[in-house]
Amino acid sequence: MSELTVKKETTPEKTNAYEKTITFSPDCDIEEAKDCFLVQVDMPGLELNNIHVELDRDMLTVDGTETIEGLETRHYERQFRVMRGLDATKVQADYKNGVLSLRLPKPVEQQARQIKIQTC
Repeated sequence: MSELTVKKETTPEKTNAYEKTITFSPDCDIEEAKDCFLVQVDMPGLELNNIHVELDRDMLTVDGTETIEGLETRHYERQFRVMRGLDATKVQADYKNGVLSLRLPKPVEQQARQIKIQTC
C-alpha cells in the first residue's frame, strides 16, 4: 500500500477553542482481473453512513469523515481516474473491517477476448 498523506488545518471556533481537520489520502490497492478492476481503500474507524463513493464520467471519488470527541474531524479522500464507458450501475462496493472494497467491471469493449484462428 502507498504511504499515508496527512494535511492538518485549524480553524478558530466562536469560543477560543480550535477545531482540527485532518485530511488523509488513504492507502489503497488496485488489482486488474480479466473482467474488472478491484480497488481496496483503507478507511479504518469510519461508520458506513459516513463513507461516500461517486463516479462522475471518468473520475471515481471515495471520501468519508469521522469526528473524534467533537474537536477533531478526520477526512479521508481519494480520487481515481477510470476508463471511459464504465457503467456506474454495475460498480459494487463492500465495507468490512475498515476496508472499502470496490469492483469496477470493465466495459465489454475493454475486456480481452480470444480470437479464433481459421485456416484457409
